[in-house]
Amino acid sequence: MSARRPASISRPISRPLRMHGLSRALSLPLAMLGLLAMLALLGPAEGAAQQRFFAAPGDLPRIDGRVQAMVVDSACAAVDSVYVIGDEAAQIVARWRSQLAEGAYGELTDPADFVARLQADAFSIRRDGHFGMRAMFPLDPAQSERAADPRDTERYARAQRARNYGFQKIEMLPGGVGYLKLDVFAGTEDASETAVAAMNFLANSSALIIDLRENSGGSAAMIRLLATYLFSEPAHLINWYKRATDETEQSHTYDYVPGRRITDAPVFVLTSDRTGSAAEEFTFDLQNLERATIVGDTTAGAGHTVAQAVFDFDGFRLGMRIPFGRAYDPRTGEGWEGRGVIPDVAVPAEQALAAAHSAALGRLLEEESDPAGRQMLEWHVQTLASRLHPMTLTRAELEEYVGVYGPRRVFMEGDILCAQRDGRALLRLLPMERDLFGNEGRDDFRLRFERDGEGRIVRVVGLYEDGQTDPLARTE
Repeated sequence: MSARRPASISRPISRPLRMHGLSRALSLPLAMLGLLAMLALLGPAEGAAQQRFFAAPGDLPRIDGRVQAMVVDSACAAVDSVYVIGDEAAQIVARWRSQLAEGAYGELTDPADFVARLQADAFSIRRDGHFGMRAMFPLDPAQSERAADPRDTERYARAQRARNYGFQKIEMLPGGVGYLKLDVFAGTEDASETAVAAMNFLANSSALIIDLRENSGGSAAMIRLLATYLFSEPAHLINWYKRATDETEQSHTYDYVPGRRITDAPVFVLTSDRTGSAAEEFTFDLQNLERATIVGDTTAGAGHTVAQAVFDFDGFRLGMRIPFGRAYDPRTGEGWEGRGVIPDVAVPAEQALAAAHSAALGRLLEEESDPAGRQMLEWHVQTLASRLHPMTLTRAELEEYVGVYGPRRVFMEGDILCAQRDGRALLRLLPMERDLFGNEGRDDFRLRFERDGEGRIVRVVGLYEDGQTDPLARTE
């Protein structure tokens, strides 16, 4: 049994971390290139669920000590040359070689069990979430032909277009606050026109919210493109260090982007524990450059670029995922690997949008001098406050408002307080404060109930966001 020339695969060898990274591949010695099947950045596993790559115990032919030694040699060569933390790479290699020499792997004749033990031994040095090893089925000719099928590229392109390259939602929120929900940093070779259109749509925003709560990474080029719209002058975003070549690559904003930049509006970035990789870098960059306020949960902590190595042996393949680059702030030398990006405003991810919108409106209020403009902003701040801190009332408390107020009736429908005027649309009332109610599906109208000196409800006042009122006395 002999080791064959490593063969590349077109899909990730394990659950994708969607790591992004440097604009060019590693440059390794020729001998190393003969060992490493592929040094490529992990990406979304489009279609991976349709094929079974990974082997479980009992799936593969047994191996002997000679093949175990060949596997260890290949894995050691990859880690020793590539793994981003040099001291830990040396410790992992030493651990594998000593265990092999001591016969600790002798009984592990199943490739899946053997590879799982190698990973466990690496994790005994450092449990790196980006490092992984799996035993894989051989790549049969049918899979090879499919991997080379140009229709696969078109299928992937169609899938990307169907997702609008990650630009899931773009809108103007109340108060002139722009909102962009971005679920992936797609490559600029395909998505640049969509990105430019999105940023130009948002150009009139008084403040901007970028929602990365469902974004697990993507392209570094898209980071630079979007970030360029947010700075009036060139900005040094981040550095990437590659241990294998002892090189540092700097990432800067571009000199030019089409359309208007959004340089004066405050920016808020929404995060969750699912925000990873490229999405973390974008967040990290804007936070360190004091261009954005981060709102939400601490991010995933994926601050390394990751390569894949695949080695072919008779009857099975060894797949490895190896961190090879480290991101860090050029001003401090610090990165976010393993700890994540810490938000400036820590709130549960599901409340991040309301919290950021409220904060954005608060910033705008500080600068607004027109009474009508202030009244409008305060209206929306109050709405958002009620969403962040919802009020609940008992049924007995709700029934206190039931009655007839001229042409308007207030009544209970199940456990919900409702209002209706002269056969118009039914309003389901939501308590905002004591005696103040908003309603589902309509943010421009509220009802405020007023009491007499003895605490009895005697009037209801319709409130409109433009400041108009509609008072009605209680008649029944």
